[in-house]
This record gives sequence, C-alpha cells and structure tokens, in this order.
Amino acid sequence: MVSNTYFPVKLLTLASDSLGVRSMAVYVECCGRRILIDPSAALGPRRYGLPPTPVEEEALAFASQRIRELAERADTLVVTHYHWDHYDPELLNALTDKKLYVKDPKNDINYSQRRRASLLHRDYVAADGKEFDDISFSPALPHGPERTRLGYVIAVRVGDLVFSSDIQGPVSERAAEWIISQNPKILIMDGPPTYFLGYKFAAADRDKAVENLTRIMGETDLKTLVLDHHLTRDLIYRERFPVFDKAEELGVRITTYAEQRGLEPIFLEAWRKDITKGVKEVGTEVIRRAYDV
Repeated sequence: MVSNTYFPVKLLTLASDSLGVRSMAVYVECCGRRILIDPSAALGPRRYGLPPTPVEEEALAFASQRIRELAERADTLVVTHYHWDHYDPELLNALTDKKLYVKDPKNDINYSQRRRASLLHRDYVAADGKEFDDISFSPALPHGPERTRLGYVIAVRVGDLVFSSDIQGPVSERAAEWIISQNPKILIMDGPPTYFLGYKFAAADRDKAVENLTRIMGETDLKTLVLDHHLTRDLIYRERFPVFDKAEELGVRITTYAEQRGLEPIFLEAWRKDITKGVKEVGTEVIRRAYDV
C-alpha cells in the first residue's frame, strides 16, 4: 500500500446526476495545479420511455457553461474515457493551451470509444498506468464487470484524492485493488447502476460491488466517499446498494456531489416521470444555485 503522505486538495464537485445532469465533472486544485477531470455533461436520451424535460435541458445548459468556465481556468484537463457525459471533443480541441491527459485511444479500447476518440485533434498524453510528479493514473480498468462490452476507463490520483470514473461500484477486483493501493482519503466514484438491477445489471455484480467497496473502506485511510452518477439514477439506491451502515461503522462519510457542496440533490432524470406528469416541480432558481449562475 502507498503511504498516505499526499497533499490535501481543494475540491469542487462540479456537475453530476445529483445535480441534474449525467456527468462526473470535478475540479481540483493541488500541488500548484488546477485540474478539471471529465469536463463534459449530457442527458439520458430516454428514461421511462420519455425524453428529457425542459428543466433537464436548462440544467445541461448551466452545467455546460460552468464546465467551460472551469476548463478555461484549469491548466490541466483529464479524460477518463470517451462517453459523451465525460468527454467533449469540441471543448478540448478549443483549449489547446491546456495539458491534456486521456485514456489511451488506441489500446484497451472498444470500437465505439475509439471512434469517438478520433474526434480529438490536438496534442495529448495517453495516461494509462503512468505516474507523474503530482498526478497518477491507473491501468485500463473495465467499465463495470470484467466481461463488460462498454470498454475501459482510467482512474486518477491527485494528492489524497482518487477519482475512479465509471467502474460501477467497483465491480472489478482489479479496480478495487488499484484504489486500495493508492490509499486515498477522498474517493469519488460512480457506484453501480442499480436502476438496471435484474435487467442490464446482475444482482451478483451488485453484491461484488458491495464486497469490493467494503474492502476499500476497511483497508484504506478513506474519510470521504462521494458516490454519484449511475447510482443516483435510482431513487432507492440506499436500499439497493447496502454500504451506508458499514461506512458509518468505519468512519467514512458518504455524500453525493450535491451534498458535498451542502446542497439538496436534484435527481432530475430519476424524477423525469413525475416532472413530465406535473407531480413534481423544480424551479430555475434551484438549477441556478446548483451551478452558481
């Protein structure tokens, strides 16, 4: 295990599913660097058979504006994989003065992500498994279970923070072992897609994610765990991903991106049916507050 002698980070959980959009964008200041990880956001094209609501479109506009502002402030950008809610080639191609670390676009990558990566027309560093003075990257890790067809992602360590991207819990033992080896104090992770449980996501994989995350919490100096993204598309995620009591026993605080910033979550995609029916309303002022507009 790596000793936890890393530097503390200044962290802004920028955009996510608990803030109304599909994203895991996070801004970090550490070791003299200003780093923006996964600077992109998107909306689920269909949920409950329904398209995005106007309030989701509004949230995406605000999130995209805020991501661009932070991307311009940053000196370093990181892309963990090439799904649109993590990767915006138009933005990256416009910011050629920034150092750019990316998931290797030629190795350990599926056809879909390789095709999207080809839209990147600027200098970059393929970061898989590499270490630099103040930022380190995992080898390619599965986007969920080992057998997944969704491709691979990389995780990032900056100071005492590990950001894992779409490893779903993690389901993969390889992903869990790498995180444990980094011994983070803060871990940002997507959590499993329990809203697909029994359909596109197996109960056995959920159980493996519970086991792996419990190991991570018990075998590291972890203090704060930020769980969001796939997990928070499920309104009953606390019931379907039973790690919260164990976290409390181990002294680990679990939050969403919204709660990390002292805000109430706005699960707009998960609320889409109720918003469409007029059963639930979310005002513009709530969206503005989420993105400091």
